[in-house]
Amino acid sequence: MGEIRLALRTLTKAPVFTVVAVLSLALAIGANTALFGLVDQILLRMLPVDRPNELVCLRVEGGRFGSNNGDGVRTFSHPFYLAFRDRSGSVLSGLTGQRLERASLVGADRSELVDVGMVAGNFFEVIGVRPALGRVLGPADDRVKNGAPVVVLQHDFWRARYDADPAIVGRTIQLNATTFTVVGVTAPGFIGTDATTSTKLWVPVTMKTAITPTWDEFEDERSAWFYLFGRLRPGVSVAEAESALKVLYRQRQEEELSGAHFQRFPDMRASFLKQTFILESASRGMSFMRESFERPLVLLQWLVGLVLLIACANVANLLLARAAARRREMAIRTAIGARRGQLIRQLLIESLVLAGAGGVAGALLSIVLSRALIRVITVDPSTLALQTTPDVRVLAFTAAVSLLTAVVFGLVPALQGSRVSPGLAMKEESGSVAGGHVRLRKTLVGLQVGLATVLLIGAGLFVRTLQNLREVDLGFRTEHVVMFGVRPATVYDAERKRTVFRSLMEGVARVPGVKAVGGATSRLLTGGRSDGTITLPGAKVAAGAQPDSYFNSITPGYFAALAIPIRAGRDFTWDDWASAREYCLVNQELVDDYLEGQVPIGRQMARGREVTPDIEIVGVVANARYDGIRGEMPRQTFVMAGGKRLAGVSQLTVYARSTGDPRQVMPAIRQQVARVDANLVISDMRTLDDQLNQRLMNERMLSLLSSGFAFLATLLAVVGLYGVLAFVVARRTREVGIRIALGAGRGGIVRLVLREMLLVFAIGLAAGVGAAMFGSRYVQSLLFGVARLDPAVFTISTIALIAAALAAALVPAWRATRIDPIRALRTD
Repeated sequence: MGEIRLALRTLTKAPVFTVVAVLSLALAIGANTALFGLVDQILLRMLPVDRPNELVCLRVEGGRFGSNNGDGVRTFSHPFYLAFRDRSGSVLSGLTGQRLERASLVGADRSELVDVGMVAGNFFEVIGVRPALGRVLGPADDRVKNGAPVVVLQHDFWRARYDADPAIVGRTIQLNATTFTVVGVTAPGFIGTDATTSTKLWVPVTMKTAITPTWDEFEDERSAWFYLFGRLRPGVSVAEAESALKVLYRQRQEEELSGAHFQRFPDMRASFLKQTFILESASRGMSFMRESFERPLVLLQWLVGLVLLIACANVANLLLARAAARRREMAIRTAIGARRGQLIRQLLIESLVLAGAGGVAGALLSIVLSRALIRVITVDPSTLALQTTPDVRVLAFTAAVSLLTAVVFGLVPALQGSRVSPGLAMKEESGSVAGGHVRLRKTLVGLQVGLATVLLIGAGLFVRTLQNLREVDLGFRTEHVVMFGVRPATVYDAERKRTVFRSLMEGVARVPGVKAVGGATSRLLTGGRSDGTITLPGAKVAAGAQPDSYFNSITPGYFAALAIPIRAGRDFTWDDWASAREYCLVNQELVDDYLEGQVPIGRQMARGREVTPDIEIVGVVANARYDGIRGEMPRQTFVMAGGKRLAGVSQLTVYARSTGDPRQVMPAIRQQVARVDANLVISDMRTLDDQLNQRLMNERMLSLLSSGFAFLATLLAVVGLYGVLAFVVARRTREVGIRIALGAGRGGIVRLVLREMLLVFAIGLAAGVGAAMFGSRYVQSLLFGVARLDPAVFTISTIALIAAALAAALVPAWRATRIDPIRALRTD
């Protein structure tokens, strides 16, 4: 404790040095802590369940052969689940499944959309989750279709929505139009199998009709929508289980080949048998956000690590300068009997105190930075189950980083500062600044310059990527558009939906400031899509290929709301809304690809392969983006959401174009929706510009964070450069004074000072450019519209760093020109 008190007294006597060092470390450690908090929650943290390392999930690659309502690789039909569950017992102690959907939770005070997990009866048993209250679902709950309307509440949701009422068990709640009985509450900490999305409720999968009343497909072998999880038997590895399950999967394939689908389409048999079955660890659950963010977050963690390294180099430079100024102090301590080991220990303790203070300040700063990071990731932070306050794991990371930085920046200065000769140090002129450590300090500055160059070039590439994506022609205009989801809180029949949805569109169109309104079943720019093969007589396709298209069911006014021009034919009208006949519009890309540009007005088409055409093409619209911004322009078919298709529509996404700021009309739109039908539930209201930002969240995150890291790195490098040159000028005061006395001009003095760091800066800059050229190959797939070795980015980044370095160097150089020769020569 005595040494710590001595370190504190020593540091308080140099407040400027202490503040600069702590601030540098706090910024770097805070940035690392904030980013690690996200990396830990999204990429690293295991599920809070029993023995998570035993959990696996199933996937199949090589295409689907039927309808797919999932991610395309991890979804299976419910009949497949039942068959596989009963055969996989040799390597799995249990196989279960889950599907997440949104349902209307109807309450006396309010109705809201909640995430509901439709799970197999053995879900909680296989996953390893116990109840905090009542019981969880069991195998008896999913034996009869629609036979067990029971529900389990997620713990945090129970506390927030029902005030942690222990009497909740046995009560009933309304999901859509069905009454469910609450049978239990899960243990704290478990929010579902996706660490970034909080599941509020769980119901038996046999109650699927109540949760998804507009689509069933429960017993359809060709409909893949159920996500499967398994638990390995003790002593069975993932590789061993995968090998055994591949055999079972092939057996199941052979059984499916005898079904009606492959009897009808025998040419698909060979492709179906080429599918690859894969078993992968599910210890961290299954998160679509993880798959999307994994590469950007790992890259950003490396970049922010470089910032920490620059901060360490910066503080090491400060400590070296301080060690030079304390040579007489160290010499006196040595002369009165202090051993070198004692001096090293004392200097390291000072470094530990600095690192500790930087770590504490960094942990506090990380709370603010974490909130900012989440806002960068999403336009609606409430949709993510991410914490911003550091927990024990994050604080342990901060402590480890602080300790590591203390060693990194403190060890070398401690060794250098303790290496003194009492006799020589005591003979030094009292007013002079010791000249040791200059070469090491210059090396540290060169390292800072090199790392800052890498960060600046990386930031430039990501900024250009974001700019290029924002300049992509979407085919529709995002400005002045409000978008929101709307669905009935209970189940409406087709006729009532037809009336309510039309009244909704016409009512919102009457809101002051709204000039066009339309709706669609598929939400734009979300990554989700509805697509499939089509039957289009006269379509020109390659041999063995099938024409295909993306689909969207829309209302009249959709194209006007999004400002998508109609190239030929006509738009939908409200007369089409209730018509028994089906009409569609197709985009120009589909016409160009399959009909060689011929206007198809009046032609018939159908959705599906070898289906009798029954949809009349009445118009051609301009090309527009659908699920994303990258890639080729999609072929699209727009059908009317009304008519016979309305039975399958549970929710519409409404787009309302305003004459001014779209946020100003949001309250009036909400009021109008309530006037149309108080039973309608609004969700995810935002501007279309916000939705575009959400779709570009990876690019925005990379651009904004890498730019921030590059700015911080450059600032630290400039501070280090300034410190070394100021040290050099102070050390050479007498020399500069003599040169001025002998007639040296200001230009010569400036060049003299700048030459001190010119070579070091040039080497650091060249090394940084080389490292950036080498490392850019690893980020090439994240770029868009910019080459990884883009000359403009490399040139601008280099010029920016040179300009910043010159600005920092000219200050001590200018001070050198102001040295008074008389006073310099009188210096002791």
